Amino acid sequence: MEGKSQSGGTPVGAVKLASIFGSHMVLQQKEPIRIWGLAEADTPIYVQLGKEKQNTKADQEGKWLVTFPAREASLDPLILTVNNIRLEDIVIGEVWICSGQSNMQFPLKNMQTYQAVLKELPNNQLRLFNQTAIRIVAKGGYTTEELARCNPQDFYQGHWEPSTVSSASKASAVAWLFAQGLNQGLDVPIGIIQVALGGSAMNNWIPAEALKANPQTSSLLTTDWLRNESVKLAHRERAKDAFQHVLKPDEPYLPGQFQYRWLCEPGFLFEAGIAPLQDLSFRGVLWYQGESDTDEPEMVTAAKELFPMMVNAWRNYFDKAELPFVFVQLPGFDNKNWPAFREVQRLTQKQLSHTEMVVTLDLGEEKDIHPKDKQVVGERAAHLALKNVYELKNLLGFPELSKWRINGRDIQLYFKEFGKGFLPVEGPITGFEIAGQDGIFHRVKAQISGADTIHLQSTVESPQKLRYGWTPFPVPSLKLYNNARLPLGPFEVNFSN
Repeated sequence: MEGKSQSGGTPVGAVKLASIFGSHMVLQQKEPIRIWGLAEADTPIYVQLGKEKQNTKADQEGKWLVTFPAREASLDPLILTVNNIRLEDIVIGEVWICSGQSNMQFPLKNMQTYQAVLKELPNNQLRLFNQTAIRIVAKGGYTTEELARCNPQDFYQGHWEPSTVSSASKASAVAWLFAQGLNQGLDVPIGIIQVALGGSAMNNWIPAEALKANPQTSSLLTTDWLRNESVKLAHRERAKDAFQHVLKPDEPYLPGQFQYRWLCEPGFLFEAGIAPLQDLSFRGVLWYQGESDTDEPEMVTAAKELFPMMVNAWRNYFDKAELPFVFVQLPGFDNKNWPAFREVQRLTQKQLSHTEMVVTLDLGEEKDIHPKDKQVVGERAAHLALKNVYELKNLLGFPELSKWRINGRDIQLYFKEFGKGFLPVEGPITGFEIAGQDGIFHRVKAQISGADTIHLQSTVESPQKLRYGWTPFPVPSLKLYNNARLPLGPFEVNFSN
């Protein structure tokens, strides 16, 4: 943000605030508050937040930063001044980065229960930083104005707004419902920073340095990206379309070396949307992405490496080894590769501490990759964060298999996070499959045999593997929920492990 008078007039001087700052923003509670920006070298910088003051000078590179002590959450509005820049209505609370692809971008106004949530608006305790980007599909090529934004500094544009009907309707449905759930559970202001892009792949959100350092991903940056068959085909074709007026037909495209940057280059979205937030204090990340990494089985296999790499790279970049990641498992949809990708997500959650996975297999639409049932997704994400990030007691998580016992063909499965037990089920319990030594899976009958126990009668001798919910879109729908109405998610186990 460049210096402006309160009335929004001509820029004053050469002092700039980082673009994340603005009137109506939320600053993270109980952590140091850093304010930073740019100015001409040696320019004196005078910063006041409420009644506290800090002075500094811009260094020889023009960078400046001051740090204020941590504050408790408060809705009492603060004024921030930096030289002649004046920002108003700043509050202290909880801040989350909400990132991913189109189902994170999916706006509240398009959600099937939008009319029901309108009664919750306005809510001055929710503050939204909605960022917009240029289009990913440009059959006729980018305009001059769009090309001017094909760089990390100008790609995303956004500003802070209180949660009104106008601002919330355009905001991410999942992020807004997540924020509302946190606000109701914590009774503090909540700020969400929406930085997502429809159609983006996971490698777009991983720092280039991390991709270069890994032998499995280094070729993404060192070869002609437009001819690299490990890159999603749609991304390569869309890049050719977008740059058709500025890229010669046979010109090689090396990421980061062309005069314009393509939005789905490896690492670009991290550089444009996440890296500028390095000095910002925030609580955690809400992540909803994966659809673009399921075109081929090889892409799903690659995600086993990419997803943990992304989480660890973000944690290293922000110097927060325990940065919470709450992510959404892919819901029901007719794509044969989705069950394997859901397992990648589940195993990542098991592998990395301080990660939480929102099970959504009971949601979604068979033929629509952008389902409108976003309310339950956001509510479950908030529930998990309240339980495990904010450690609110007496909240249940999603039921999980904890152990098993096998006696011939009789199998007893024991679960944790079952609460008072699974909710009653009408009709047969579906979704369980058993494989023998030949690796072929067969459906098995299941019944609830105790508060935390399910009994299976195997149809094969010497059961070797078990899986549940291993289907793109469950028909009939799966029916196992704990008494918090949280479903048992899909999983696969090897009994010999």
